[in-house]
Amino acid sequence: MDQNSSKSNLVVQKYGGTSVGTIDRIKCVAAHIADTVRKGEQVVAVISAMGNHTDELLGMAHSISKNPRRREIDMLLTAGERISMALVSIALNDLGQKAISLTGSQSGIITDTVHGNARIARIGAFRIQENLAQGQVVIVAGFQGVSGESKEVTTLGRGGSDLSAIALAGALGARRCQLYKDVDGVFSADPRMVTSAKTIRQISWDAMTMMAWSGASVLHPRGAHLAANFNIPVEIRSSFQLGREGTLVCGRENMERVVVQAITHKENMVLLKGLLSQQGQRAAKADDILGKLRMNLWQQGETPQVQTQMSRTDGLKFCWSMPKALAAESITFLAENGLPSSGTSVEDCGIITVIGSGFWQSPETLDTLRAVIQDPLLLDVKNNALTIAVKANQMSDVVKALHKALIG
Repeated sequence: MDQNSSKSNLVVQKYGGTSVGTIDRIKCVAAHIADTVRKGEQVVAVISAMGNHTDELLGMAHSISKNPRRREIDMLLTAGERISMALVSIALNDLGQKAISLTGSQSGIITDTVHGNARIARIGAFRIQENLAQGQVVIVAGFQGVSGESKEVTTLGRGGSDLSAIALAGALGARRCQLYKDVDGVFSADPRMVTSAKTIRQISWDAMTMMAWSGASVLHPRGAHLAANFNIPVEIRSSFQLGREGTLVCGRENMERVVVQAITHKENMVLLKGLLSQQGQRAAKADDILGKLRMNLWQQGETPQVQTQMSRTDGLKFCWSMPKALAAESITFLAENGLPSSGTSVEDCGIITVIGSGFWQSPETLDTLRAVIQDPLLLDVKNNALTIAVKANQMSDVVKALHKALIG
């Protein structure tokens, strides 16, 4: 789709579950959308399921079956967004603003075939463009699409409405994408843990991508990367103070300087360690087994932040981080693919990430970090992120100490 053919006054807004959690909240969102139109904007609004509706639907499924088919889960969960999108559209029309609601497939969101964590392949938003040309607000069900290959309904993973909104903003040539959430913006650390955490008014796409992958749940991990690909500025704003300035995600860090922007963390994590034998017929299989495990985790919405591998004469040694809830399943998976449970070990931990840039040229930053953390379980240094694994009971103190030492 030719982005230049779209009008520059188009804005894509996404409203999360807390934004539309009640009928009163839905009316408030509709009023805000109508006010945006009155200011001369065209609006495409991406809507999440109401409140905790997605969790309630999942609970129903698991009360019937311990292992429901992923295809049926997608069919079930997409009902939540269809309910909320229709209600928002009804509220807008009641205010005198013409609006139409469309599912992900009706909106032209085409994905791959992975149920539960599908990736967007392309956007064919011709119907959206037709409705915009008719002066309508287009309300889109977030989190969902349709596989171009299997023609099945798919979902984009937890928080996938962010992806729906950013992808549509890019495909339609929107001037900006606004994500309304239950936070005031992006913080330099989790304010529930670090009371001195600061609101970040502007952050680069790259830094936001790293923050999201390493535990900051304010934006879908694939969202900032997608925004960078489309060159779309993304605003993260409060659902409860719709007019309040939040955080702008745009641009890249180009200066040759060390910048520490945020400290993120993941709780209830483990380090799964093991040795895959490379003797005999297994020689060519060791890396394949880890590849299968990586795909199995991906389908559940998880990508190990720590993935270290080292070839030895007796096999392939590995250490991966993952949520504790997935450890037993992963050990079973490895056993079924040639690695007995006696060949693995699990260590409880917390994963902390220092987000910034220029760390390879900053030995003083590493010295500060080592002064704060005397004996980390693991330390991985990249130019834009320092990833540290610490004992689970030390994580809160370490996050606070790092934030004080590196951000203030």
